[in-house]
Amino acid sequence: MAVDRDLVLHYLQHRLIRRFIVIGIIVFGLIMVIFEVTHHELYRTAPFERLGDLLSSEEPETPVAGKCTTWPVDAKGRYTPAQRNTTTPSLKSYAPEGGWKKPEGIRIVALVFYGRKRTVDFLDCYLQQNLAVNGGYVDEVRFMVHTNNEDDLKYLKNLVSQRKSQYFIVESGSCEGSSYGCIWDSVIEDDTIYVKIDDDIIFIHPDAIPQLVHTRIAAPHPFAVSANLVNSPLTGYEHFHVGAIHAFRPDPSDKPSYAAAESWRPSDKSPFPASKLPELKISKLKSIALEDEIYPQTPYTGHPFLLISDSHFDLMKTPMGLNYLRGGEKGVEAMYEAAWKSWAIASQQQYSLLKNLEDNAMTRYFFGSPIDFPTNITNSSAPVLKYQARNKGGPGAEQLYNTQYKRYNLNFVALWGHDIRRSLPIAEDDEQDITVTIPKRMRRPFVIDTRAVVGHLSFYPQHEGVKTTDLLDRWRSFANEMICAPHNQKKPFDRRCPGFEDLK
Repeated sequence: MAVDRDLVLHYLQHRLIRRFIVIGIIVFGLIMVIFEVTHHELYRTAPFERLGDLLSSEEPETPVAGKCTTWPVDAKGRYTPAQRNTTTPSLKSYAPEGGWKKPEGIRIVALVFYGRKRTVDFLDCYLQQNLAVNGGYVDEVRFMVHTNNEDDLKYLKNLVSQRKSQYFIVESGSCEGSSYGCIWDSVIEDDTIYVKIDDDIIFIHPDAIPQLVHTRIAAPHPFAVSANLVNSPLTGYEHFHVGAIHAFRPDPSDKPSYAAAESWRPSDKSPFPASKLPELKISKLKSIALEDEIYPQTPYTGHPFLLISDSHFDLMKTPMGLNYLRGGEKGVEAMYEAAWKSWAIASQQQYSLLKNLEDNAMTRYFFGSPIDFPTNITNSSAPVLKYQARNKGGPGAEQLYNTQYKRYNLNFVALWGHDIRRSLPIAEDDEQDITVTIPKRMRRPFVIDTRAVVGHLSFYPQHEGVKTTDLLDRWRSFANEMICAPHNQKKPFDRRCPGFEDLK
């Protein structure tokens, strides 16, 4: 039987064309998938991530700010935690006589708004300390996920798998970008106090959560009760006025002068050299470039802040002091704006907290006072009257501060589930809604319990500067020594910062 040669060639060409079309479709599809994944990764880039790192799961060859450590890790980033003394000091508690006792009939749920592993790694120690199964108040921890970063998600899944009966993952649903409102939709149970915790809370005093819970019961009229934040514009300058802020400045050196070490105490470093203090005359402040002091250039990666010695103590030669003086000229709003943006002001507050912890002097932060709230409690608070009756004469609400409907930071706050339910939907800007809009509408103030002290790493404009300091290493070191259980000691994720390797 004869075969038509032209017909065969036509058939083969047709098959070849079809294969090219199929291959083209597959390649195009892969390109679109990669583009889409990358696009969604970028909308929520964590403060300690770089764009280049999203394209690779491997660490960069050269350690960078936010992804290196001042601890003595080896060339591959491996570190063996230091041996702890059996006489580890403890933080002084201001619990009532007989100690803290978890209220009966109330469920306490911690809501961790999650996106970053580097801080949550040692925040885990604080959460463990506060779990009811370990003698604390928190019945469960829910990680409200708000990131697409695969590395951070993988870390969280592994962490939760180790604590299955206490830790849970909750997807953020339709919340994207800077929207957080819909995350609140599911936290509406009765007889439940929710404690919302940001993932960059780097210190929680052991009294903080019990104190907030008892204040939430003792003072049902306020819509919400916040912790006393270290690194916040509003509370930061209250701390400044009552003596909780100390005279810290960035290390004036342009390269590391200290050996790599696992250390958190400010006294481990020498004082700020008096010869490097700026010559600032109050009468000539208008002609001085205060911006350079409030927003200074960052020194080397991994630098500390140093305490000005007692003989040269001058709080007005520090970032917070100079911003305060500038506020007299430009106004309070300008002062608060700089306190939100300045990485140096953020750092000064945290190094001051480290000093106050070293001094075991947390009462420096207790600037509030008792407040008489209306006795005609609103219907929204009526369900908690039974708990208030049981708690009569108990702890809570000793030193409060009424924010007077000024916007405050929502990094660490306690709310009743029934109050959240009656306020839904929460706006995309949940901070404005919960600290100002809803309290105004309900005529129920937003208050701060100044006895509940917590530390906050950085706001968005502060990220780039704060991550060049050694603060993350210091807070991990503090947690290891003072908070983390022996079997839960934390290690750096990263290799050593440049310049620290050869120091002796």
